[in-house]
Amino acid sequence: MRKLLKVLCMAGLMVFLGTSGAWAFSIDFENGVDGARVEGIEGIEFLDFSGNAPMYGDSRKGYNTTSDDLGYGHGSFHHNGNMWLWAGTSADARGVKVDFANDNGTWFQTGYSSASSFYIDAYLTDGTMVTAKGNSNTDGPMDFLRIDAADGTFIDYVVLHDSGNMWLVDDMSGDTSLGASPVPEPSTVLLLGFGLCGIAGIRRNKSRRH
Repeated sequence: MRKLLKVLCMAGLMVFLGTSGAWAFSIDFENGVDGARVEGIEGIEFLDFSGNAPMYGDSRKGYNTTSDDLGYGHGSFHHNGNMWLWAGTSADARGVKVDFANDNGTWFQTGYSSASSFYIDAYLTDGTMVTAKGNSNTDGPMDFLRIDAADGTFIDYVVLHDSGNMWLVDDMSGDTSLGASPVPEPSTVLLLGFGLCGIAGIRRNKSRRH
């Protein structure tokens, strides 16, 4: 019975000390279909400022692109593999928003190819913004930019943009969490823990009387 008491009390403590379930993601866009909207990626959402999702591009369909690792194409915009993300026909120079569903990202990185300076604007949960900037890099290999949230803050969303909507991104990564996982109120967690321990105590007392 002492073992049961310890197990139940530890279960309550584990709930109290539970983590946010953060996980690293890596997206190469290779499972997409040319011209389709980039949707259904759990944990993050892609939207332009008109409310539409950006699009998949496939360099096998004749775009002005070059696949660096596969070694085909002679276009200006570089990427890896066959597939990549671009803002789409409904987007403008404000770019594309990558929204972290649970507002708890700690870092974000993406490869890019852009005809002008390219930016990642990261909006943090404390109301501040952090920006990473890269130079134009068409007719050359894809470059990478990374953002890290300051200690004690998290990424709410990031905005990807240049000065004229002439860019693509590929090989995107970061961290977030899957699904809604709200943290219980401390009082609720404590009551749950005490309740589990209480149940164990009652069972223990009953066993002594028999």
